[in-house]
Amino acid sequence: MFSSVQRKCISMLLELTPEECESVIPVVPTRLQYAAYWSDALKSTGRIITAILVGVALLVLSRAFGEGSFLGAIAFLVGILSLLYPFLWGPLYTISRRQLAFREIPYGGLFFGQVLRTRRYEVVVEEREKLDEDGNFYIEEVRERQFEMEIGDETGVVYRVRAKDDPRYRRIVKKQSVLGLVKAYSRDLQRRPTLSEVYVVKLGEWVGDVSYLDREAFLDMADELLELQAQGQA
Repeated sequence: MFSSVQRKCISMLLELTPEECESVIPVVPTRLQYAAYWSDALKSTGRIITAILVGVALLVLSRAFGEGSFLGAIAFLVGILSLLYPFLWGPLYTISRRQLAFREIPYGGLFFGQVLRTRRYEVVVEEREKLDEDGNFYIEEVRERQFEMEIGDETGVVYRVRAKDDPRYRRIVKKQSVLGLVKAYSRDLQRRPTLSEVYVVKLGEWVGDVSYLDREAFLDMADELLELQAQGQA
């Protein structure tokens, strides 16, 4: 995919219609988006424990109201919904809200460019208070390796993509072609831009901490638009 397009097209930023953008930004969470929601084991554990405690408490309370009680029925229903929250309502609400916010950004474009540079660095993601053997408090920093990729086109447009570092990203080097969806608050896509996950064409890898796209639909649309663009330049 895209091999012929890469030979014919210069890097570019193509404006998309709202309908084209919406067709590749699903509101209902995809399988990959659900998987990403559960990727943080600590947060997932916290959600599950909280939901179970609340759900069990409400189910016990429903029995205390007595069988056939209206308040008991309400407590029972809310208890069941609480137990389902980390598995169903939580992901659905969180991901759908994020997707809607991305869709509502007024302008969108297809970015076809190249990797300009990459770098890796560490960031502090959490600070924990702990006690040493003498009973003194100290701060333990939890650090995470981050990957940053700077991408641009021949017009001088530059964007930065950041993600948690992954061994797969070591194969990403300068001048590799990339594709992404840009949403912004100005028609030139430079005011407060938000970039979707980015596809590295040669490697078939996606880079980004957040998945916004129906990836298969996005690649099909990009292939078609870039082929049309290449034919226009021929």
